[in-house]
Amino acid sequence: MKLQDLLQENTSFNNWTRFTDASLEADFQEYKQKEQRKWKQRAELIQARWPLFQDIQEFRQALSSAPVVDVDSLRSVQNLTKNRSIADIKDMVSSYAWPRDVARIQQGYQENHKMPLPIIIKGQQGMWIMAGNTRQSVARVLGITPRALLVDVSDRP
Repeated sequence: MKLQDLLQENTSFNNWTRFTDASLEADFQEYKQKEQRKWKQRAELIQARWPLFQDIQEFRQALSSAPVVDVDSLRSVQNLTKNRSIADIKDMVSSYAWPRDVARIQQGYQENHKMPLPIIIKGQQGMWIMAGNTRQSVARVLGITPRALLVDVSDRP
């Protein structure tokens, strides 16, 4: 199949899911591992509450009630990449502590698998992508409108 056919075929992808039990657990564990080292500073930069989430139940509730947004309609999301090719994405994730399987993500889109929505957190003075940067990058390269959950962490729920 030609790339043009693949792009045409995938532009209508709409099999996003808020989260799976596995993605919820993985995203929360990654947040907790980086909470003091990275997320505290990020929360200050975007003027978000601290801690962002008291526990996994609060995280689950925040994701369950967050609106789904078109990533490209948001302005100035910190740490959000807009790669131009799969090769660029593979290069980007090669430096991650836990590299992502770009080929598996690409195959998931191509086979219309459920895809957990990326997570963008919003403070009083900005936004930061929390999870799913690779998923949104692969979607964009494939011609799929990248969507995400926009979690407002300006105040306590």
